[in-house]
Amino acid sequence: MTRAPVLLALALSGAIAGCDVGPDPADVNRVREGTEAVRRQLRQPETAQFKGVAAHGDAVCGEVNASVGMGRTGYERFIVKKGEVTLASQLPTDAAMDARWAADCQP
Repeated sequence: MTRAPVLLALALSGAIAGCDVGPDPADVNRVREGTEAVRRQLRQPETAQFKGVAAHGDAVCGEVNASVGMGRTGYERFIVKKGEVTLASQLPTDAAMDARWAADCQP
């Protein structure tokens, strides 16, 4: 028996139907709101590039790279919690961001 008939048989039997493997719509919305909050903090929000963005509890965490007029800043971590944006560059030390990241951004 080939794979196609087996998959077809599983689908027809309902074994595959109802499998929901997509992201939680609420998390998708929170990530969207979080990235928009970060964009509002940037000098040139239209240049923002994001990576590794995810919802963790009541926080949205990730990295952003944007232009500051004379080039790009390079990716830096951010946390959005209760509507407040914290960029790594706003904190006095990397250790301060590491502590917040450990508290808010771990799965």
